Amino acid sequence: MIGVIFGLFALVCLFATYDFSRGRATESASPLVGELLSATKARECGRDATEIVARYLPIGIGQAEAEKILAETVINPPKPWFWKPVNENSIVSNGDSLEALRTIKITAFGNQVLRVFLGFEEGKLKRLAAEVICRFD
Repeated sequence: MIGVIFGLFALVCLFATYDFSRGRATESASPLVGELLSATKARECGRDATEIVARYLPIGIGQAEAEKILAETVINPPKPWFWKPVNENSIVSNGDSLEALRTIKITAFGNQVLRVFLGFEEGKLKRLAAEVICRFD
């Protein structure tokens, strides 16, 4: 009887651990997300990502094209049964500036989010800053 109870407990622990670990291999068709995740170590918060993002959003790119690239920077969130994934994606535009948040990794313990600040002049990108931040639930 004790062996059966111990076996059931071990099985529940195995499923819970598997479910919590989902999301560690992020699925995305975006090459920007792939490059950010390969360059960012686990639990690395506050990392400057301007150099990587500048490869995909070069200075001089049009505002509409930049917004399109940011809109395509999405991941396929995991579908766990033990916790509810929080996917943060937003774009806020204030005239000639734009701030975007894009979730690049979701786990049960927290998310990694790409924060991008873009400054435009005459419809062309002139200033760019990006960082990977962590959000813990």
